[in-house]
Amino acid sequence: MHALPLVDPEFKGLIPPLHDDERDQLEQNILAARKCHDAIILWDGIIIDGHNRFEICEKHGIEFEVVELDLPSREAAKVWILENQLSRRNLSDVARIEIALMKQEMLREKAQRNLTRGGRPKKGDEKPLSPSSKPKLDTVNVREALAAEAGVGETTLHRYMQVKERSNPELLEYVRSGKLKIKTAHRILETNKQLRHANKMYKFIEETVPLEGNDEANQAIHSRLTHLSSLLGQLINKLEEGSNQ
Repeated sequence: MHALPLVDPEFKGLIPPLHDDERDQLEQNILAARKCHDAIILWDGIIIDGHNRFEICEKHGIEFEVVELDLPSREAAKVWILENQLSRRNLSDVARIEIALMKQEMLREKAQRNLTRGGRPKKGDEKPLSPSSKPKLDTVNVREALAAEAGVGETTLHRYMQVKERSNPELLEYVRSGKLKIKTAHRILETNKQLRHANKMYKFIEETVPLEGNDEANQAIHSRLTHLSSLLGQLINKLEEGSNQ
């Protein structure tokens, strides 16, 4: 008899939950075989992979195997959980990006703590940074590495980050729940941006149209109206493209 595995809320929270149909299928598979084919993975007696399998087996009294991993710390266990999730194929792009972001943040915080614990250099040991050794933040390389970690394209990552930073909570929740594609949500943001710009153009025209204008003024108004018409045409095309997908 093995000790009952422990469930840690923080560890469990790092793992994207299964959809109802996925969990139902997993439960049916376990019940049909009357066994759990994959072992429950533990660290220090705590589940780091197999929460759903554990709950289903406990619910139906089905035996299961456990494998204890030797990891150096709780922090290392959390990184292992994220990396293990990224190795799965059934995750959505949004879930993969969020997991990659969590891992990046964990490693960044760890690096900062290590730097802090390292302390300041002793007097006389300081070495000025040469222009070639000065740290740089290469946004493109960071984005490329993060996209590779998540297993998505850089364009998909860029669109999702914009949706996450610029959208309202409701739109972001639609994307995270899978009800809306990243590309569609990003198009909504861009469309709203152009609508706001078009509205400003309209307000400007409305406020500056003279009751009795000369030819130059009329030409300026005509030019702005033409630009506004072009913007509205682009918006219509984008909306039609979105409705066809």
